Amino acid sequence: MFLSSLDAARRHVGFQFCRSMAAALIAASALAALTGCSVTFPTPTPPAPNAALINGGNDGLLIPLHVERADEDHARLGLPVQLDGKPVYMALDTGTQGTRVLKSVLPGSGYASAGGVTSLSFANGVEILGSAVKVPFSLAGTTPTPIAAQAVDVVRCLPNARKCVGMDGYTGEFGWAFSGIVGVGAAQPDDSCCTQPLRALPGNIGQRYLVHANFTKPYMVLSPSSTLTNNYTMVPMTMSKDGTAHWPRGCVNVGGKMTFCAPLVFATGSTGMIRLEMDKAPNWAGDGDVGNVLDQGNYETAIGTGSWVHRYEKAQVTIVKAKPDANRIVVGLMAMQNIDVLFDFPRGQLGLHAAQESERFAP
Repeated sequence: MFLSSLDAARRHVGFQFCRSMAAALIAASALAALTGCSVTFPTPTPPAPNAALINGGNDGLLIPLHVERADEDHARLGLPVQLDGKPVYMALDTGTQGTRVLKSVLPGSGYASAGGVTSLSFANGVEILGSAVKVPFSLAGTTPTPIAAQAVDVVRCLPNARKCVGMDGYTGEFGWAFSGIVGVGAAQPDDSCCTQPLRALPGNIGQRYLVHANFTKPYMVLSPSSTLTNNYTMVPMTMSKDGTAHWPRGCVNVGGKMTFCAPLVFATGSTGMIRLEMDKAPNWAGDGDVGNVLDQGNYETAIGTGSWVHRYEKAQVTIVKAKPDANRIVVGLMAMQNIDVLFDFPRGQLGLHAAQESERFAP
């Protein structure tokens, strides 16, 4: 198994202890006692690369992923990469597009600009900001190739989430367990600052790949053969006028109460199960401002796109108020434990496979 290290667990306990102790001491006005409890920490050390050719390369390149525990003890998938020749430990996120790394971790300075300052917000209330720069990127021993990556220099909470996990200027993905994220998903309208890193790899080896997110043995396969993917159900991605491949449209049924259709996003970087981002509140829930949780509960749930359907006897569903025309169905890491996802950009398709059509999962 590719599991988290003991050091990572110790870091988690240490930081939670420091944060809890800091809060207690501040409440007691004993600020002087904080001098022995610091929130500084070493840059996360990536595991050694351990990629292997499958059947001599005929069936693809296997890249093991690693399970780490971060904010609130949620699991993340870790991926070791190289940025400008430096080994860097990143969180793998199939729900975003592009590499976003703490500027302080980059080995050099004066990188060529690839765009102005942009921001990206996350479901946990965190917002990151930084400019895009050109940085050589390498994965599993590939030849470094320049990509546009966001050099993150601000980690903060959104205005409506002032006490989020990033309130101290760092999170599990940005500073503690990892030094950033590698987003390998399809395009989204609000997420275009950076180069899709796998698709930029030399020899087109990252134009087609699959992600197996199960914690027992998570992995990614670049250029998988048709032998490995012949049992996937293929559905068309949504193509924009300029040929950009976006997530396919899908639907979700929640407890027989509602059917909601929108772009269907599979996001290993989202730690929950099913998150519905809706610009109109469902008729059984109250309304709220953008970003507010309108309802959360365990429901019998079915998700589907094209001819593919997957059911949960019980799934935790979170309904959030979205901006106008920003509807999405986000299937998070916990809901992807029995779902493998195949990205096939040359054909503009997404492949989905689950060993069973229905699963019992009671959060």
